[in-house]
Amino acid sequence: MGLGLGIDAGGTATRWRLADASGRCAAQGSVAPLTGHLFSAAAEERARQIVLDMAQAVVKTGKPLGIIAGITGLTRETPAEATMRAMFAETFELPPEKVFVAEDMWIAYLAYFELGEGILVYSGTGSIGYYLSEDKQVIRVGGRGNLIDDGGSGFWIAREALKAILRAEEESPGAGWTSTLGTCMARALGGTDWNIVRSFVYGGDRGKIGSLARAVGEAASADDGTALRILNEAGEELARLANALIKRLGPRPVALVGGSARLHPIVSNAFRQGLIAPVEFIATDLDAALTAARLAATLNRV
Repeated sequence: MGLGLGIDAGGTATRWRLADASGRCAAQGSVAPLTGHLFSAAAEERARQIVLDMAQAVVKTGKPLGIIAGITGLTRETPAEATMRAMFAETFELPPEKVFVAEDMWIAYLAYFELGEGILVYSGTGSIGYYLSEDKQVIRVGGRGNLIDDGGSGFWIAREALKAILRAEEESPGAGWTSTLGTCMARALGGTDWNIVRSFVYGGDRGKIGSLARAVGEAASADDGTALRILNEAGEELARLANALIKRLGPRPVALVGGSARLHPIVSNAFRQGLIAPVEFIATDLDAALTAARLAATLNRV
């Protein structure tokens, strides 16, 4: 049976799965984060290298008959989409019609719902509320990047934690970094000196900063009050995204997905309590890359 390659490219990693039409996974792996923000020659070359690294790993098991890729930051029917499709087609030696690329949320939605069925709220490095209609029209709320919003995301959680620690330090030197949250964050950063913190934050990308959210989850599990407050507020921020779509579309099932939504149960609890309508709540993690691989084996659902 032919194999399809499914790709879920987020802010922290690009996960891939090679599977048949029944969903049986033949191989899997991850490479560096791949983004649809191909705004320079350097960005395009970096993307090309990531795709090449992936191809070298994939072909050890077999050549896919088709590829479906969900890529963060990619907008359909743009030059970036055409460039990305051509990049995959050339690297894997496939005809362009056997390659489908879209924003990562397109693929994630199909992992949870049929077209038009539900509302997806995603919290990873960034955050977004997403709806894909029966005629494949997208309605999205949030998802505007960390410079504008991304409330409830991993980046947002990490930023709020760092802000709380540093403000505590300013008011009472030593109080911020000696707290449970401060200790967990310092371990993730590699130290507490401002030069270390500054280098980590301003010398890295949003995915690297978003990875600090795991330290907040660790502190919350140790009952740190500040960490619990931040994660509770993250759940409320994510509920706002769902509520915006419920107001526009009417009540329908809501799925809360993504690694940042799994940092601590308080996130999903606050999310559920913040919903404005009594709707079915889905909190199960599904493998979007595997869904994409299954669809890629036939390319008949997208």
